[in-house]
Amino acid sequence: MFTVGEFSQVAQVSKRLLRYYDEIGLLKPLHTDRFTGYRYYSAEQLPQLNRILALKDLGLSLEQIQVILDNKVSTDEIQGMLLLKKAEIEQQLQGELQRIRNIESRLQSIRNAEAHRTLDVVVKQIPTQPVLSVRTIIEDFSVGMMIYGQIMKALPQKTGYGLFIVLWHTGGFFERDSDVEICRMVDAQSHLPVPLTDDLQLRFRELPAVQTMATFVIKGSLENMHVGYSAIGTWAEVNHYRFLDAPREVLLNFPQLPDGSDGIIEIQFPVEPVR
Repeated sequence: MFTVGEFSQVAQVSKRLLRYYDEIGLLKPLHTDRFTGYRYYSAEQLPQLNRILALKDLGLSLEQIQVILDNKVSTDEIQGMLLLKKAEIEQQLQGELQRIRNIESRLQSIRNAEAHRTLDVVVKQIPTQPVLSVRTIIEDFSVGMMIYGQIMKALPQKTGYGLFIVLWHTGGFFERDSDVEICRMVDAQSHLPVPLTDDLQLRFRELPAVQTMATFVIKGSLENMHVGYSAIGTWAEVNHYRFLDAPREVLLNFPQLPDGSDGIIEIQFPVEPVR
């Protein structure tokens, strides 16, 4: 057996922590000398201590840990709790990383404005575009991504299907309950409906030609989208244009990297001169 000091070294925890766990009854010494009062621990208590420390790191209170120990929760059950906690932490990290990218992108926009950099807005004519499209209200952006995945599954990767185009009739990827139309270009004059779910299906239609389309190409993650929208908005105001219809986002290269840095999207706004 080990003294408190020896056991603290073996377990790599402080003597103070061991004394505290003893006081509250969470981990009692295996033996206490009735004459000297010295407390002794055994290596057999290491698994129990590790259970306590693991559950504590999972965010449980000491009271909750005591209940779990009393119920003799298995190592597999603790492993399951760990996996849930891991997923929660990873989601939090992704959220924080997205916030950092948002801040960096907004700061870059401020620098661009302060430096009076040229707005890389290109005006072009867009012909009529035959597409297969589905229009719906999405609760958030993740629902839109799910529909994108369903389209990829429903339409085989073969000649005849082209780029994706997203039309935001109201809202945007940053909004909730947005009216979105997700399209895929098709090299055809007609096409049968393609079912996606019980409620959704792709239908053939033609996006109308646009005589004057203000466009801006964004490279990088979706957090940079506001740069393109801001550029087109500033260009339109400076050159006395107004928006005519819903903006389109043409996915020239759908991001494959986790941070989306390899994505390329062309933002398109139908515009006309202010008379």
